[in-house]
Amino acid sequence: QLDHRSSRSSSGFFTWHERYVLKESQVPLCCSGGLMEIITPELAQEVLLVGKGINFIRYCLQDKDWEVAEENEDSQMTGTVLGCEGYSFSTLKDEAGYGDEFQCVSTLHDVVTQSSERIHSHILDSLKNQHHLMGHLHALKQFLFLGQGDFVSSFVESLDAEFRGRTSTAGIYNHTLASLLEGSLRTTNARYLPNYVLRNLGVRLMIDEKDSDRYWMGQPSKTKSDEMTPWIDNEASIQDPWDYVCIDYQIDSPLDAVVHDSAMRTYHHVFLFLFRL
Repeated sequence: QLDHRSSRSSSGFFTWHERYVLKESQVPLCCSGGLMEIITPELAQEVLLVGKGINFIRYCLQDKDWEVAEENEDSQMTGTVLGCEGYSFSTLKDEAGYGDEFQCVSTLHDVVTQSSERIHSHILDSLKNQHHLMGHLHALKQFLFLGQGDFVSSFVESLDAEFRGRTSTAGIYNHTLASLLEGSLRTTNARYLPNYVLRNLGVRLMIDEKDSDRYWMGQPSKTKSDEMTPWIDNEASIQDPWDYVCIDYQIDSPLDAVVHDSAMRTYHHVFLFLFRL
């Protein structure tokens, strides 16, 4: 059993995409030997999403006091809200203890549908308003898709001054690039962006052999010509620093359920393509 206090259990990506699976062999098919399906495959998937949503709210959004049914709705959950007056929300039976099969199945479908709508509405509202989902998506567009033109121009000019005359990445450090990035943020309109955007922005050199983004467009050429004049040592390894620069944007839980590592790799590939045009 996973400890809910662990960092992995509070990861939005893990909670939503990996932690729970549906075992189709354990889905009940009929009621008391009857022929009516209690849970269809579609309803089973919706029940799974309801369970995911509740745990996502508890452990990723850290909203432990939120309830599926509001206090002022508790009295309605067994009545007019579900359209089955006198039926119990927990047992799906009437006040006398009897449960009509059709009424029970209908009640179950209504409960799941309404719970699903309320849970997912709360998740989207929390992601947008409390965790700034749209603001972070806009920041990805502005920085990794080079939409913030004044910042991009300033940053490229700073890199040009730093890289001019270099034929390798030797002597170029991440903290140097971070300083150039910060300078471009301070001197352009990017400085007016929210703090939750600016503190997630970074830059790095892709010099780690294990870097998944490294050489995605092919390894840099080992020879280089300057006005049709080749390098004296054509076998020397030439590292153009421009081929190793990558802007980073950190996405934390619970937003990593939406913008996960696979999506960020795609963002980085698009950035590397646009940055080299």
